[in-house]
Amino acid sequence: MNSFLDHPAVSDFDISNYVGLRGANFYLKDTSLQRVVNRAFQDLSNDEFSAISLHLTGYGELVGGILDELTEACHKEGKYGEIRNYDKTGKRIDEVVYCPEQRESRKISYDYGIVNLDFHPEWKFPFRSIHRYALAYLNNLNGEGGVACPLAMTDGLILALKEIGTEEQKSKYLPLLAGKGSKSHFMAGQYVTERVGGSNVSANRTTAKQRSDGKWILNGEKWFCSNPGDLWVTTGRIEGTSTIGLFLVPRFKENGELNGHHILRKKDIIGSRGKVTVEIIYRDLEAETLGRPNHGIANLIRYIISVSRLHVGLGACGNSKRAVMEAICYSNWRTAYGKKIKDFHAFQMQLAEMQIQQVALTWVNFRSISLLEENQPVTEMLVPLMKLISSSKATELTQKAMLCLGGNGIIGDFSPLPRLHNDSIINETWEGTHLIISDHIIHAMRKKKVRDSFFETIEKLSSKAESLQNCKQAITWLRNQTNSIKESFELEAKEWQDLNRIWIAKELYNCFAVAELLEQYSFDQEEVIHLFLQGFLESLSNGKDAPKHKTSIFFNIESLEKMISY
Repeated sequence: MNSFLDHPAVSDFDISNYVGLRGANFYLKDTSLQRVVNRAFQDLSNDEFSAISLHLTGYGELVGGILDELTEACHKEGKYGEIRNYDKTGKRIDEVVYCPEQRESRKISYDYGIVNLDFHPEWKFPFRSIHRYALAYLNNLNGEGGVACPLAMTDGLILALKEIGTEEQKSKYLPLLAGKGSKSHFMAGQYVTERVGGSNVSANRTTAKQRSDGKWILNGEKWFCSNPGDLWVTTGRIEGTSTIGLFLVPRFKENGELNGHHILRKKDIIGSRGKVTVEIIYRDLEAETLGRPNHGIANLIRYIISVSRLHVGLGACGNSKRAVMEAICYSNWRTAYGKKIKDFHAFQMQLAEMQIQQVALTWVNFRSISLLEENQPVTEMLVPLMKLISSSKATELTQKAMLCLGGNGIIGDFSPLPRLHNDSIINETWEGTHLIISDHIIHAMRKKKVRDSFFETIEKLSSKAESLQNCKQAITWLRNQTNSIKESFELEAKEWQDLNRIWIAKELYNCFAVAELLEQYSFDQEEVIHLFLQGFLESLSNGKDAPKHKTSIFFNIESLEKMISY
């Protein structure tokens, strides 16, 4: 041998040139998302449908290409955002400094219009919700990335300004948050949580006192301040009352001075590290009310929290989609014991089970958006439900995907999976942990109009499949399960409901998922969708880890391959 490099032990092997999904068009690779878009917009004019398809395809190319590269580059030690409290003269500036790769990533997505396409004069069509949230979903295929959380908060604040902002606030702040060419790339924040509690906003100790000129002065502290930037929403107790107000805060006063706040420190969070989260003190902070002062908590939930929960659901769904894609991609490269790991039956079954869960998750998430557009009462329950289910399933699926890669799955610079997994855990916490969010779900379902809307929606989604012979088992399961849910709310005591809130939430989702799969199959009776339905139902009936019967679809290699390649 001329060199040790010629030794067989260090020669190239099966994954020597492995790059994962880098360079793929993430929209064109996502058949389930394309189906959502194609069905949602099938009645639009050819010009509008073509424009939406091209816009999503273009963003899919960016997400799988340059944005994937930039996200990886800015998630390394020495590249995370840092706090700069003072300038070189000792003047207090309290700003966050991001690396060039993070700033470029935000700029590309902002300029592409993923939150503000309706502010681009060249876009001649409405910025429809399915289009908007398909872009957000695609963005999350790279994880939170320092963009997804700021995107959610910017989206929520834009909506709040449109709906409850004064004309002066709209003209002053919408160009900053959404205007084409703005230099503020997703720099809206959300400062609500205090040390005394997060979800219990009514416990806020920050005080708000109105000045004679109409401005409000806030004093207190905020414990989780996500994405410190140009403008943020915050809460405070109106002095002398028990009312919590919702306020709009610019970073600088009208005279150019730093508004009355000081950043204390950066949070050491296990995930979502691309954007900075800090602790802040308010000292005579100038603010203005957003909406009526006595409607603070109601407006916070309706516009800010609800939009954030939508983004968490879709974001977690995007995280899990990338995880499943990475596991499938790796299985096409890696060999073990003389054959590709994708050719091991047990491995195929695991990939198919992951695909089934992820496809159902995608379709139910986008169904919630359609129902929200229709102002269906069931969304009062469904939006928090999908936040809970999507985030918990994303944590499960990202972990499984990591295990599919073996030892390589836990290496941070081999794939995005460890980062996606940590981001998923953050999503489980953000906007309400499981017990908090399930309480909101139970509270919504106790309202007759929400329950009625739930049962009507399930009936509507599944009605066309009732005449299909191969859907009889699923229809029977669905009817039995909806009757069980009805009994849970009409016959059981509140204490029983509270103690079983997580189980109830999961059963609500399972009903929605089965009904959605039935609707999707009855639309065009595509074979692979029936396989998804069978697989999902089998996991519910027998348990995910129960032995597979010889009649199971999981014994059929051809069926597994069809689901994996969908």
